[in-house]
Amino acid sequence: MTWTKKSYDAIYDWLDTTKRASARQILLTDGLDDVVRRLDEAKNILGVWCRITREAENAVGDAVEQSSLEAKAEREREKFWNTAIKLFKED
Repeated sequence: MTWTKKSYDAIYDWLDTTKRASARQILLTDGLDDVVRRLDEAKNILGVWCRITREAENAVGDAVEQSSLEAKAEREREKFWNTAIKLFKED
């Protein structure tokens, strides 16, 4: 059982029935068969889903935070270059 950023995202897609098949495949590929089984067998899907999302967050929290920081840095680089190009064109 290995949570990845991709399986973390997939667990959120699970609630969207149009995305459930692809979410299931991602979870199974990451070896999270038990998670899929618990979701399939859940009488109260939302309660089980909430517990699983907390498990996922604990497992990949640092990776998600790092990913967020990387995305922010990328936006800042893009903003910088867009400003530089704009200033260059004005000259």
